[in-house]
Amino acid sequence: PMPTVPASAPAAAPPAGNAATEGARLVFSSSYLLSIVAIVGLYEVISTILDFQFTATVAHYLDGPEIGRHFALVFTITNWVSLLVQLFLTSFIMTRFGVGIALLVLPVTVALGSSAYLLFPVLWVGSLLNTADNGFSYSINQSAKEALYVPTTQAEKYRAKAFIDMFVQRFAKAVAVLISLGITFAFQDFSSLRYLGLLTLVLLIIWIFAARYAGRHFDAMENRPPDNTQHMAENN
Repeated sequence: PMPTVPASAPAAAPPAGNAATEGARLVFSSSYLLSIVAIVGLYEVISTILDFQFTATVAHYLDGPEIGRHFALVFTITNWVSLLVQLFLTSFIMTRFGVGIALLVLPVTVALGSSAYLLFPVLWVGSLLNTADNGFSYSINQSAKEALYVPTTQAEKYRAKAFIDMFVQRFAKAVAVLISLGITFAFQDFSSLRYLGLLTLVLLIIWIFAARYAGRHFDAMENRPPDNTQHMAENN
C-alpha cells in the first residue's frame, strides 16, 4: 500500500527566544538593518534639536497671542508642503531616481535649513526648520524608509522591523528628550542658539552616510537574481 501523506507539512519551529530578542539578533547581525537604525535614531535626535530652535526662535521674536498665530501659520504651511511633496514628489523621485536618492531628500533639506539658520537666526528662517523637518519626514522620507524593508526576508520584515519601530525609535525618542533637557540648560542665551546647527550638521553627515549605504544595499538586493529555494521555503 502507498504511504499516507499528511495534508500539510508541519510548521517550522519558531526561532529561539521571544520576538524582541530575535528582532534584536537580526538587527545587530545585519549592517543593512543597522543603517536603518542609524537613520531612525539620528532623525529623532535631529528633529528634537530643530524643534527646540524653532520654538525658541518664535518665543524670542514674538509675544502673547502672536506666538499662537505664528505657530498656526507655520503648521499650516508645513502640512501643505507635506501633502504636496507626497502627492507630486515622492512617487516621482522614488521611481525616477530610486530609494537611495529619496532617502537623501530629508537630510539634505535639513542641512540647508540648519546652515541658513546658522548664518541668519531670524524668525522665518527658524520657523522654516519645522517645515524642513515635518514637511519631508512624514512624506517622502517615511515612504523611502518603509521601502527599505521590501527586499528583506520575512523574519526581517516582521521581527527586525518591529524591533526598530518599537524599541529603537522609542529609545531614540528618550535620548532626544534627555538631549532636549540638556539643550534647554546649555543654550539659555538666544545668541548662542544658532550654534546648535553645528551639532545638527555633524549628525547629518553620519545620517547621509547611513542613507547612502542603505540605498546602495537596497539596489543590490533588488537587482540580485531571486533565490528560488529560499522563496519556496518561505512560501511553505
